[in-house]
Amino acid sequence: MKHIGIIPNLLKDKDLETTKVVISWLLGHDFNVYMTHHIGSLLDESIQTLEEEHLYETCEVLITIGGDGTILSVAQKACLYDKPIIGINLGRLGFLADVEMSEIDQFLPKLLIDDYTIEERMMLMIKVIDPSGEAHKFYALNDAYVARGSSSRISEFEIKVNEHFLDLYPADGIIIATPTGSTAYNLSAGGPIVAPSASQIMITPICPHSIYSRAVIVADTDAVQIKTNNYDGTTLELVVDGQMKMNITPMHFIEVRKAPYTTKLIKLSDLHFFEILRKKIVERRK
Repeated sequence: MKHIGIIPNLLKDKDLETTKVVISWLLGHDFNVYMTHHIGSLLDESIQTLEEEHLYETCEVLITIGGDGTILSVAQKACLYDKPIIGINLGRLGFLADVEMSEIDQFLPKLLIDDYTIEERMMLMIKVIDPSGEAHKFYALNDAYVARGSSSRISEFEIKVNEHFLDLYPADGIIIATPTGSTAYNLSAGGPIVAPSASQIMITPICPHSIYSRAVIVADTDAVQIKTNNYDGTTLELVVDGQMKMNITPMHFIEVRKAPYTTKLIKLSDLHFFEILRKKIVERRK
């Protein structure tokens, strides 16, 4: 493991100070370091730069600098190239970013002796057939949801599992989440917490207008079909891992299933999911 790509979040590392520290450490230990042309142009020092696609192709490991959101964004492409990710956290305590800024000197040396583990996280593949018949595919580590945008009207969501009718949800939206994403929007919407090592898919309504609507957990071998019945013509939004991908109408057909790819997270720390979960719960209670 000698070729490492660095992908910083410019909103979190505004002056690239953390990025410079990481670059300096890696170069000092004979790693080959790469960045995109845009990020490289913002640095004073000379650094190897590549087109974004070539960065994913060339590097053996990708280091993200920011937080969980940065990892989610990078994972959508890293999974296609089967490249593992190390997350350096600059935000609040997250579930994905493994290393804190203050721990760089403690944990990065583990790369020199291959002292780390790799967690493979299940992902979702979202396939959308638009009214013209064209297919669109997206990949998610956390979740995908269909929800109303600026409209105040609720919509109905017809949900099927393996083409078998599950329910018709009058709600503000529907979340389809992985175990990794169970602690994200799914949790806020009242869905269950699932260990990230599990292989399941969660279906959780957002603000359902019914007293009996609950989240449903299905197997990772199942396929979930979604059709919207927003009769007033309201356009909904498909959001994948926090990124709005396209507008959805009743003429769109959505199917969500386990992706053929996984996200590989390099774990340098010994912090366990349940330990992070306890800390997050305590943080929310303050």
